[in-house]
Amino acid sequence: MTVGGWRERIKRLSVGRARLSDNELVARSLEGDVRSYEELVKRYERLVGRVIYPYAGRDAAVEDLTQETFLRAYDRLSTFNPDYRFKTWLLAIANNLGIDTLRRRRDVVEFNPDLHGRVTRGPEAAAAQAELSKSVRDAVVSLPEAYSVPLVLRYAEGLSYAEIAEILEISIPALKSRLFRARNMLAGSLEDERPIGSGAR
Repeated sequence: MTVGGWRERIKRLSVGRARLSDNELVARSLEGDVRSYEELVKRYERLVGRVIYPYAGRDAAVEDLTQETFLRAYDRLSTFNPDYRFKTWLLAIANNLGIDTLRRRRDVVEFNPDLHGRVTRGPEAAAAQAELSKSVRDAVVSLPEAYSVPLVLRYAEGLSYAEIAEILEISIPALKSRLFRARNMLAGSLEDERPIGSGAR
């Protein structure tokens, strides 16, 4: 086979993996196909990084913890139940790793503003939005992780109640209760930070 023929074959294999479902990639990974697991990493490394960030607090730590999440998942791949979603199973591993990390290191965590989308506006509006975003991030950071993590998963990542409940290993009613309390705590924190005289006119 010519060099061009090999390249075309490799290209077809790559495209083929990209079209496979998560469960198909898991099955192939368990059979020793490392490239299939690499496809799973490619699909979810950014999401895992965003979920792990509230626990990590530094970009370097996020990268290390993201890598550790995928290593743990690979070691436990044989325990994955294909009746469930791989993404939810993976994020549960990331969340548990984050909790373990936070228990070992009780540092103040921060959100990375670069992980959140920005909208181009004029200088004054951009400055006001930046200040508001910082206030919100600071307020979320001040919450216990039991409340900050559900907020991130729900509103930054847009995961469903069922997915978050499974990741955090709590019931959906308990999750809704946490989110309700977290929103109230967040609103109260932001209200306390509002400058005097800036109330409704």
